[in-house]
Amino acid sequence: MEKYLRETKMLDYSSENIQQLIRERSWNDIEEFERLKSIYTFVRDEILFVYNNDDTVCASKALVDGYGQCNTKGTLFMALLRTCNIPCRVHGFTIDKELQKGAMTGIVYKNAPGNVLHS
Repeated sequence: MEKYLRETKMLDYSSENIQQLIRERSWNDIEEFERLKSIYTFVRDEILFVYNNDDTVCASKALVDGYGQCNTKGTLFMALLRTCNIPCRVHGFTIDKELQKGAMTGIVYKNAPGNVLHS
């Protein structure tokens, strides 16, 4: 289980902005399930859904930017969970480009690959 709590280059939870958010929200002071729900709600509702330039954006940058898509919001979510001692991992897969129509528009949609990485 320890490997699902480790910090990585992308899950850079020792970054000051992540540590400050944890303190401000007092997430380590609440029961584990409520902590998990609160972190999930934060990422879902307070981090805008906007496509990043790259899927390898680290958690601290996603937090500073205040936006991300499924993969980068997932990175932030994982970093916050691990910081709060909740083991987690990512499950990624690809989805057909057609399912992204509307979420991706214009040149972004036109240039997207036939299968889009999703987590």
